[in-house]
Order: sequence, then C-alpha cells, then structure tokens
Amino acid sequence: MATDHLGTEERYAVFPFYLCLDVSQSMAGEPIAEVNAELPQIRASVGQDPAVAEVIRFGIVTFSDVARTVLPLVDLALVEAMPKVEVEGRTSYAAAFDHLRRVIEADYYTGRSEGERWYRPAVLFVSDGRPTDPEERWLEAHRRLTDPSWRRHPNILAFGFGEAVPEILATVAENKPNRAYVAAEGAAPSAVVPELMAGLVQSIVSSSASAYTGTPQLVPPQLPNMQAIPVDELE
Repeated sequence: MATDHLGTEERYAVFPFYLCLDVSQSMAGEPIAEVNAELPQIRASVGQDPAVAEVIRFGIVTFSDVARTVLPLVDLALVEAMPKVEVEGRTSYAAAFDHLRRVIEADYYTGRSEGERWYRPAVLFVSDGRPTDPEERWLEAHRRLTDPSWRRHPNILAFGFGEAVPEILATVAENKPNRAYVAAEGAAPSAVVPELMAGLVQSIVSSSASAYTGTPQLVPPQLPNMQAIPVDELE
C-alpha cells in the first residue's frame, strides 16, 4: 500500500469511523446504561491495539432532537476515558444526518491540513426507534449525506432494536446487502446492546486489518442474535 512520507515517518491512510447513537427518551434506563457500560470496551479493543489504532480514527455523535459530537474524531490510543452519553428528547434522524455531513467535511479538511490521507469514512448508526421527523425531511438529509457526488460520502452500517423499523434501517444503509441489522422483536437491551457493541468492535478491527492488505473495506460484523435485513433487487 502506498503511504505518505511525513518527516521520517511513513503512515497509513486513516479509516474514520463515526458511531452515531440514538439518545432519545426511549433509550432511557437499561438501553443507555448498557451503552455506557460497553463504550469503554471500544477504547480498550481499538485504542490499545497499536496496529488498529494506527489506522482507525473514531468519533461519537449522539442524536435526539438535535445531534452533538460527544467524542471528536480521534486516535483512541490518545483517549483516557470514553464519554458518558445521556438521554434527551425525540428521534431526529435528520439532525443526525445533517450533523454527520458537516462533521465529516470539517474532519476531512482538518486531517488533510495535518498530512493525513483518508479512506472513505464509515458510519455505525444505532437506533431503538423510528424517526420523529417528517419523512421527507430525514430522507432529504440522508440524500445529502449519501450523495455520491460528495466525495466524502460515508458507507453506513445500520443497527436497530426495540421499536426500530427494519425497512427504515435498510433505507439508512442505502439498501445494500449486509449493511442493516435488527434484533428480534422483544429482545432485551441487556442482551442486544453488549452483542451489538462487541460486533461494532469486530467490524472496526476487521476493517482496519483489511487496510493493511492494500484492499481496505468496511467489514460487517457477525451478530448471531441480530438478523440482516433483506433488501429487494431492483430491475
């Protein structure tokens, strides 16, 4: 793989991952507690493995009525503690998608100014409910985020549990095979969230390994208790 030469150091291009977390009121109680319990494992698995940390940059965006960056894109090896996320209001997918587009654009130019090269970023989208925005509003925000004419448009993996709607998650993941997953109806957050977060770590680690082979790709996780949402083939 080609590398940039910065001073005396050769560096791989970085692979940015954005964890986009639903923190709406429906996440109150056990779901948000499980998320906060599992976030340190991402830091431990990614940040403490030098081979992974060299390639991966990781950020966390939360969304409810508004979207916020609670962990700016960073080398997790430099993070002392993961943020604690808290529940807020409704479930604005539009706020999440609009925020991601702005943040990815800004992060890309910041990285370039520091001598970084980027692979296409990945978004790990996690929600336990359906969007509370008007459909046309969140779909338009999603179109801007995934617009192929925007060179930084991310690849998206979407994960849902609780009241999340499989068809909507498939749309979030651009109806691509093995990019959207949903837990079984009625599955307890205490079972779903740890498996989901472990799966996200697996995806990040496997994706980072692919970068070293010269053929970087977003590797979907193995989630035994979540089903990949089938998508229709278009004629």
